[in-house]
Amino acid sequence: MENVTAPKRTRRGFLGVLIMLGSLAASYGTAAAYVLGFVYPKRRDILRQRVYVTDLATLKREGQKTFRDAQGREAVLIEASDGLRAISTTCTHLGCRSLWQAEHNTFHCPCHDATFDADGNVVSGPPPRPLNRYEVVQQGEAIFVIMEV
Repeated sequence: MENVTAPKRTRRGFLGVLIMLGSLAASYGTAAAYVLGFVYPKRRDILRQRVYVTDLATLKREGQKTFRDAQGREAVLIEASDGLRAISTTCTHLGCRSLWQAEHNTFHCPCHDATFDADGNVVSGPPPRPLNRYEVVQQGEAIFVIMEV
């Protein structure tokens, strides 16, 4: 019978195991930090910008005003019986551009035949929620819309 002895433990072997465990801990810690950053993102402050749209006389003459903010988002300013409304033209289904149809008092999205009323609420089609609305501020004759950046 052959004499089998246990392998001799050396400092080099111990340091190798220690380095391997340290590397594993560092890589798992890094992965955990990225996962936590994805699951719990940092909250950002909501910044608002005031966008000049038109003056009251021009709006009364034209009946509506299409405008864009600094990021290129398009919206329509319309005059309703209960005041001024600024409503985004970006459909909440897939982001297509909906069109304001003044003769029908509706927004129509041609991508999936969706219809929104003058308040931006879904009338028909697949959109999951109403169109975004923006706050309208009137200072004298000037009309501004408050939009989030």
